Amino acid sequence: MRLFLILIALLLLEAGITSALQVSDVEKDVLCSCGCGKVLENCDCATSEVMREEIRGMIEQGMSKEQIVAELQSMYGKEILANPPKEGVFAGLWYYPVVVMGAGLVVVYLILRRRNASWYADPDEVINEEDIELEH
Repeated sequence: MRLFLILIALLLLEAGITSALQVSDVEKDVLCSCGCGKVLENCDCATSEVMREEIRGMIEQGMSKEQIVAELQSMYGKEILANPPKEGVFAGLWYYPVVVMGAGLVVVYLILRRRNASWYADPDEVINEEDIELEH
């Protein structure tokens, strides 16, 4: 029984250690503010080190990941987020490519329709039509 309690205590201790917030957990969600456009975890400039120290300080204050990201957003603006929110101007980043691609498909369809092109022509029919034209 004593061994069982020790085992459970060790498992709970390990779960507490692994669930602690790390700087690497936060730096995946924010961009470096130096203007390089890299995610903070991939940037090695001096600005990224300053941001990591800020994040480390916020973790030591007991802030959660969401609170830290919100604080960084208030300090640097929404442009600091690696995944911009789907609201306001940033919604366009998610929807404009779909709209532009749909408009492009409509334009291609209209051009092909105007040229009277068929999508899947049977090659035998095309050859036979050319033979008939040559016979005349």
